[in-house]
Amino acid sequence: MGKLGNGIAAGVAVIACGVVAFGLAARSGALSTTEAELRTKYMLPSSKIVEIDGETIHYTDEGQGEPVVLVHGTFGNLRMWSDWVSALSGHYRVIRFDRPPYGLSGPDPKGRYGAAREAEIISGLTTMLGLEKFYLAATSSGGASVTQYAAQHPEQIKGLVLSNIAVQPMPADPTRNPWIVRQSRKVAAVLNGWHPEWEWREVLKVNMVNHSKITDALVTEYTELNNRPASYHAAQQPRPAGVLGARTPSDLGKITAPTLVLWSENDSERPPTPVAEDAIKFLGSQDKSLVVVPRCEHMMPLDCGPESAAVALAFLDRVSATP
Repeated sequence: MGKLGNGIAAGVAVIACGVVAFGLAARSGALSTTEAELRTKYMLPSSKIVEIDGETIHYTDEGQGEPVVLVHGTFGNLRMWSDWVSALSGHYRVIRFDRPPYGLSGPDPKGRYGAAREAEIISGLTTMLGLEKFYLAATSSGGASVTQYAAQHPEQIKGLVLSNIAVQPMPADPTRNPWIVRQSRKVAAVLNGWHPEWEWREVLKVNMVNHSKITDALVTEYTELNNRPASYHAAQQPRPAGVLGARTPSDLGKITAPTLVLWSENDSERPPTPVAEDAIKFLGSQDKSLVVVPRCEHMMPLDCGPESAAVALAFLDRVSATP
């Protein structure tokens, strides 16, 4: 082998060693931010960490008035509701929490995940805070636990806001993400759940119309919080049989509290026609309405936070004023 061949072989060996070293670092968690660093960076001035039924829960409790509990979607965290908290906390007591294992909550030492477990978390948190009657708002996959809870505890629910939830069984559509993202997710399994920052930027682009809101800080937040080893290991836990939204039609039919179905006009994952229309059809409440927010994609609290919060505030004010 000549000098050129030797040089190429040496270069290939160096690259291979680098790839192996990178993979080992990712699998060991060395590329992920530590839990202590994440708490220092992402806890808010109003943040609290409590233990509910053996599980660590991060939540905030802000404002005064009738309580409103906000439940975020998959891969999100309580920070995504910041625009809503700004709009509502002058009139209401606003409570939001990280759904385990997202944000700074979890993992569950017993490996319990899914809508039923999240309904237990809602029950534990609201009981701990002394909430006897409250409003519930959910977006995306958070709707499964919220509709289940509302159906099981009608005496506690003063009103509901349901945004872009899975109304019927909806298996995930992997083709909704760009090809390069789908390939990166296959590699992530080898890397123990580690995802590169550019992948999260692309995911946010798919779920938001207003790309100017996708700041470097937001991309870093989604990357660091979702690269927690706890999040990946939780995702590998076996879940209850069925797909997201399988029991939601039945739960919606049991709901009698006033309900606002708040939808994004441009939601490519769950279009307002027919998904939001199905929600209205299934709801057992006599007081139910549908409002579609223009220029807004699936991640409503991030994409059109002030606009959607204004609609929610008007609904809450109306219900609160009703004897």
